[in-house]
Amino acid sequence: MNRLVRQWAMSTVSICAIQIANAQVDILNIVPVQTPEQGTEIRVTFNRLPPEPQAYQLEKPSRLILDFEQVKPNLTQNSVAVLSSEVNSVDVAADDLRSRLTVNLAQAGQFTTRVEGNTFILKVNNTKNDTLPTQQKTIVNAHKGISNIDFQRGINGEGQVLIQLFDAHTPVDVQQQGTKVIVRFLGNKIPKNLAQRLNVNDFATPVTAVDAYNEGANGVIAIQTTGAYEYMAYQAEKQLTISLKNFSTQKAASLAVPQPKYSGQKVSLDFQDIEVRRVLQLLADFANTNLVAADSVTGNISLRMKDVPWDQALDIILKAKNLDKRQNGNVVWIAPVIELAKADEDQAKMLEQQIKIAPIQTEYIQLSYAKVEDIEKLITSNKTASNNNLSSSSDNKNNESLLSGRGSVSIDKRTNTLIVNDTEPFIVKIRRMVDLLDVPVKQVMVEARVVTADTNFTRELGVKWGLQRNNPSFPNTPGSNVWGGNLSPSFDLGVNLAAENAAGTFSFGLLKISDYMLNLQLSAMQADGYGEVLSAPKVLTGDKQRAYILRGDQIPYRTWSAETGVKTEFMDANLKLEVTPSITPDGKVQMSLKIEKDTVGQLTDAGYVLKTNELETNVLVDDGQTVVLGGIFDEAKTNDYEKVPFFGDLPVIGHLFKNSVKTNQQSELLIFITPRIVNDTLSRNH
Repeated sequence: MNRLVRQWAMSTVSICAIQIANAQVDILNIVPVQTPEQGTEIRVTFNRLPPEPQAYQLEKPSRLILDFEQVKPNLTQNSVAVLSSEVNSVDVAADDLRSRLTVNLAQAGQFTTRVEGNTFILKVNNTKNDTLPTQQKTIVNAHKGISNIDFQRGINGEGQVLIQLFDAHTPVDVQQQGTKVIVRFLGNKIPKNLAQRLNVNDFATPVTAVDAYNEGANGVIAIQTTGAYEYMAYQAEKQLTISLKNFSTQKAASLAVPQPKYSGQKVSLDFQDIEVRRVLQLLADFANTNLVAADSVTGNISLRMKDVPWDQALDIILKAKNLDKRQNGNVVWIAPVIELAKADEDQAKMLEQQIKIAPIQTEYIQLSYAKVEDIEKLITSNKTASNNNLSSSSDNKNNESLLSGRGSVSIDKRTNTLIVNDTEPFIVKIRRMVDLLDVPVKQVMVEARVVTADTNFTRELGVKWGLQRNNPSFPNTPGSNVWGGNLSPSFDLGVNLAAENAAGTFSFGLLKISDYMLNLQLSAMQADGYGEVLSAPKVLTGDKQRAYILRGDQIPYRTWSAETGVKTEFMDANLKLEVTPSITPDGKVQMSLKIEKDTVGQLTDAGYVLKTNELETNVLVDDGQTVVLGGIFDEAKTNDYEKVPFFGDLPVIGHLFKNSVKTNQQSELLIFITPRIVNDTLSRNH
């Protein structure tokens, strides 16, 4: 009974192995080629670029199954005899979904694949190493398989499983199965010390665990994942890397840390001991770009990549072989890192020599808005810094300065003109800087409103007791206190708790005894007051330019000392607005503010009382928006009583023997600010 032993990954070797969507692909011919002492090649010719097949190896009898999706056979016969020491025959079968090639093997062996143009080549290696002595076969097998398994978190938050191989030719199959990525090593077991689980959930990557175990004669690494992800597998020399990226993490990391962005078309590569120059040529042909490799680019490389952007594949190859690249227009030059560094150094020396022999020119640059003194400082400071670098290093870095070592600059304040003497490249740099900086500055109108509101309330109730005698024959004494008529004398009973400045009084008699009348006078006063003071200073200033406006009085007051005697001094009572606005790129205004509001209070023996209100803050406000910066609210309530002892404490009637005064004072301070950017199209940087 046939038993499925292992799924064998057959990746299309050529970087051109990308299936063309919605195009019919046909098998035109199958040609076996036997190479002495090297094995047998099965060449399958297509009418287009061959797609990547799915492969299976079966035992009893030993055969290899190749399934080409969406491919139709266009052959004159369905079976091709080979009759080599490795392959007996090749059978072809097809249905509506795929074409299947069954390669009947003479004996189990090793397999490699590659693509040349429209030809898919399967090579079955010679397995005559069975004739080697037992000791030698043990040594060969000892150098196959896995030497180490490691995990690390990438810069962009991706999970990277790093697999070290004893031999770059170790056959590997990488597949995605649901939430897992399965890596199989055909015919090579995982050592016991590596057959374990790596719990990597704490790394915060799409990978949660890495399980290493053996299935029969094959080693398996199962990468457990979570969430939506994409993976990429590539091999450089003896290191196989499986990289898994979370989609959301990838987007966030691309915003946080600048990384190389690869936009090339994706390719799949599978090469064993191929010349580096050959791989570079294939990449250049695939990307349709001009690539020049130095004569010193030599050596071979073994690599395996699947769905990798071609420009990233190029960087991986260069890094593996200690190479680097320089691009000039549409031409890419590739050479060893040391050679490129030497070329850069020679080019810098050549530029330095050109600067030394280049003719000096004079340029007159008249400034419109910037101050010529400020521009001169920028130019000369850069030259000073460059000269300091030259004095401390043997490398010439004059090309980083606005002036060369031979250049000079002078100014004419009267006409606001720069006079530059230097070579043409440095004059061009200075002209570019002037065009960028010599622009009108945007202006901001800043308006503040300081509102002070006061509310006063006073209510006073009072009583006064009196005694009146009704006797018409009682003489009217001039100047006497008469209450109730000229012929009716009045007597104060000592209870005078009347309201001061009463707005009204009400008198009535309570008790009449013989000729005397006991009288009660009620007096009341209520006062309400409301006042509001509005101060609205405003000032116009440039972007990032400090400005202030002030209005106030000087209040005199006297001081005395033993040395000078009586002396008159002054203190300021000001209304002041101080602001430094800064316009942000998105059209908002950042302001550093200081607002003072002083008012003169009551007069005392020492002088006037000065009431001070001050606010200092830094705010971000939209253009034309009004915001409240702060406020102070004060409220004072008082209740005063004057009463006759004992009688004033009696229930109900106690109010007839007391005077009550109730006051309520409220004060509120609010500070508003409104910035407005002055619309001036000339102030924009073009």
